[in-house]
Amino acid sequence: MARFKFFLIGSTDAPVLDVEAIDLAELHALMSRERFIAGHMADPDTDGIFSGVLVPISRVQFVMEI
Repeated sequence: MARFKFFLIGSTDAPVLDVEAIDLAELHALMSRERFIAGHMADPDTDGIFSGVLVPISRVQFVMEI
């Protein structure tokens, strides 16, 4: 599991997510097979919960490994 920052089309903030890929190459392979990337927010919300997320591949503009 690795941490990536996703820059999304139509969004002003770039969420940092923990996803199942271990590096950019594996994330690339995953994104070429799937319609959504599943993961968890890297930082907890105000209640201390690490929310699960689904990011549609069609909205991803740029990804940065952190």
